Parts: sequence; C-alpha cells; structure tokens
Amino acid sequence: MLYDLGNGQWDIPELKKMMEDILPTNNPVLDYEVEHEFPHIGRKLMLLNAHRVELEGKFKDRILLAIEDITERRNRGKIH
Repeated sequence: MLYDLGNGQWDIPELKKMMEDILPTNNPVLDYEVEHEFPHIGRKLMLLNAHRVELEGKFKDRILLAIEDITERRNRGKIH
C-alpha cells in the first residue's frame, strides 16, 4: 500500500482524501498539488494525477497514480 512506503512517510492526509474521492467515481484527478514535509529531504511540492484503472470492462479498486516533484520548478518561478 502506498501509505506504508518509506516507513509511512507517504501517509499524507491530503493524499488520502484525494485517493478516497477518486475511487468511488470515474473522474480523474488532474494536477492536484500536495505539499508535505518528508524526513531527510524536507518540504516538497508534488503534482499528482490519478485515474481509475479499467480491467476487462469493469472498474476495480485500482488507481494509476503519477507523482511529480515540482518543488524546484515552483521555486524558480518565485521572486526573491
């Protein structure tokens, strides 16, 4: 399970809410931003995209989840 990865560092309330909202529906989640403080690497801003997976014409409780670290890209756009 995703939430158990990295000694539980992916147990993020915003991520759980997004995952729980997509499972009961067929709506994809596009460009959902989550900010989280990770041990050892610090605060990161992640861009999430998620789609339910259809298998043999039936929806299962499976999600294809893409996570992109956009911290540096966002920081470059800030004026200091």
